Amino acid sequence: MTVRNSHWVALFSQLFVLSASVVLFMIPIYLLWSHITYEQNHLSNYKPHVVALILARGGSKGIPRKNLAIIQNTTLLRRSLDTINDCGLFHDVWVSTDDKEIAAEAELAGAKVFHRSAETASDKATSLSAVKEFSMYHQKVDIFAIIQCTSPFMTAEYLTRAYKMAVYQKFESVFSVTRSHKLRWKLGSDGQLQPSNFDVSKRPRRQDWDGEYVENGMFYFAHKNLIVNNKLQGGKLGVVVIPMNRSLEIDTQFDLQAARLLAPLLDKPKNVTDRIKEIAKNS
Repeated sequence: MTVRNSHWVALFSQLFVLSASVVLFMIPIYLLWSHITYEQNHLSNYKPHVVALILARGGSKGIPRKNLAIIQNTTLLRRSLDTINDCGLFHDVWVSTDDKEIAAEAELAGAKVFHRSAETASDKATSLSAVKEFSMYHQKVDIFAIIQCTSPFMTAEYLTRAYKMAVYQKFESVFSVTRSHKLRWKLGSDGQLQPSNFDVSKRPRRQDWDGEYVENGMFYFAHKNLIVNNKLQGGKLGVVVIPMNRSLEIDTQFDLQAARLLAPLLDKPKNVTDRIKEIAKNS
């Protein structure tokens, strides 16, 4: 009887050891599976940190203080900030400037102000250098939406399209373009004119080709890895095609006057609430 009991005890001991071994073996597998599942869920629900950034230095030469020029009783800067706010998709809205008056106008519109250095606000500085400077102080940003406030007819719809392409369709760079059907010529190395984008023996009719994409500077969405590598564009590229009548970019006094004439035709009608706010602001 004692022998039989010892046999059962030994059997149960072996079963217990086996069960414990299985449990100990499964624990790290379960933990690994839980970690992988968590990471997958985190990645599937993760939305990159996207900021809107307007570069608005005070020393513009063609039109002095161009960013504060008035169209329809509103500064160019405020028009752009209002459109960005209407879009409502960005984590933060920033204005990078070296100018106190521009900074004050930005804050009135609810934007945050980044105080740009004299070096990146000089006549010779590039836009990319200003974006890189901003990125150094904002390491958490994944995508920069660099928006030009001298494109007065930008809409929230255009920004939304670009945002979705950059965030959901994984384009590394998205920028605004205008479709052009112009036939271009250039000087060859021998000093002679030659066609640049067509064959003179087969001159295309406008309806026979899709034309070309021309940057209009309205906005550039760029992933952080591009900015770090001194690029605004690269990787998987996408464009938002802007109609010609909304592609005006203000560089000269003529452009500004043209924008003032176009604005009553292109701006959406304001509702009663907007009109009351405008009257209160100007009173």
